[in-house]
Amino acid sequence: MELASGERVIARITRFDRAECFTGFAYWRRLLAGVGVPVPRVLSMDLTGTVLPWPIMFLEEAPGDDLCNVYADLTAAKKLSVADDLLDIHRRVRRLPSGPGFGGVAHYGDERCHPRWSDVLEEYVNGALESLTSPQRQTQAVAHIRSALRGLSHELDRVEPLPYLIDATHQNVLVDGGRVSAIVDLDEVGFGDALYPLGAARTGLLARGPEADCIERVAARLCSGSERRRILDLYSAIAALKMLAHSPLSVAGPPSADSRLGARLRALLAVYASAAAREE
Repeated sequence: MELASGERVIARITRFDRAECFTGFAYWRRLLAGVGVPVPRVLSMDLTGTVLPWPIMFLEEAPGDDLCNVYADLTAAKKLSVADDLLDIHRRVRRLPSGPGFGGVAHYGDERCHPRWSDVLEEYVNGALESLTSPQRQTQAVAHIRSALRGLSHELDRVEPLPYLIDATHQNVLVDGGRVSAIVDLDEVGFGDALYPLGAARTGLLARGPEADCIERVAARLCSGSERRRILDLYSAIAALKMLAHSPLSVAGPPSADSRLGARLRALLAVYASAAAREE
């Protein structure tokens, strides 16, 4: 929206039982800006319902569009620049303290943390499966994901609760002029394996186009050995499963079964789940 002054802002509204997401945004925005991560400013916020009948937050409108919306038009050089920016952001986020546990939290005192990283992944898988039909749950890909979670459990439980941007994937990473201009979803910060959002970004980009070289370049810096590559494949498969499932926080909903996006997500789910379950 545009103000009378000509300044463009983003207005967010939510339910009262979701007002914590706004306080979480303001909290993490301050900490992330402090370590140099490009994040939009919070201009004003009201959680009392006095401005509107709902909690509302006004943010500055950062330039650019989601990575998935501009990726096909980026030159090879600009994809390298985006990858470099993402690596720099990753290093800056790691300057924040470790978390009290694992998973996405609204602040450091949030008690919703899990004791192990594998618990977070189990929650992701089980949450996605709850919204799928019985035939969709009884697939080889789902069995492969379960097998990979068991086979990689030792490595997964060695993950430390280090900070990462939980929703900075193929979406919520704004790109302008071939550079990352802002990270825009900060309601929670995750603690665990920073490979997870890269797996989700890889799946999201490949579901929409022929390659995800930008993300592969970033992931390669965080993968040392075949076991870490299997873990990245596991994360990509779990992300595909989640994208195929209904989420209560999604406005658009999952892709229809006969859509091109749905078909590509199912294919990626099968490929990455199989790769994750295959032991070297």
